[in-house]
Amino acid sequence: MPVLDGFRALLVGPHPGRRRNLAGRLKVMGAETVTEVNAPHSLPGSESYDLVLLHTRQAPREVADLVSGLRRQGRKRVIVIASGEDPAPATAAFAANAVGYLVDRFEPAPPAGRAILDESVRGLSERELEILSLVADGKSNREIGIELALSVNTVKGHLARISRKLHTGDRSRMVMLALRSGAIS
Repeated sequence: MPVLDGFRALLVGPHPGRRRNLAGRLKVMGAETVTEVNAPHSLPGSESYDLVLLHTRQAPREVADLVSGLRRQGRKRVIVIASGEDPAPATAAFAANAVGYLVDRFEPAPPAGRAILDESVRGLSERELEILSLVADGKSNREIGIELALSVNTVKGHLARISRKLHTGDRSRMVMLALRSGAIS
């Protein structure tokens, strides 16, 4: 049973899995539409939204600037979601008139009943898992860079570290190991 009916939400966050999860929850709550973008610089300018969820790891000043910019654009309900428990971004968000602040305690976990098979997969960082997830979606290094607002060289560097950690330079094998372990879906 929907909590609200027909609201329009904008979901801004760097992690595709988290965006999909939150988008699904918003639709269950009654969202008519949920627009997902990966970075604040990708915000659609002309559309109006009833709710903006901004997932960020940025410094307090940048959080305040983002919230202030969204408010100037007429977006009245801005909720900031941050990955850490540092109160400084929350203080900055509220100072810029965000209506809420949440701490994201999400940790990638394998599906129920499946254990992480390889200790090396467990050692991948959140960013590396995010990049590996995009590789699994068939994205090129360039496309990954555009989606995550990274240079192609930075993407290549992440893939090189993933390769070392998983002891394989084969993209498909890296994806297979991560999928089998449940580290990505």
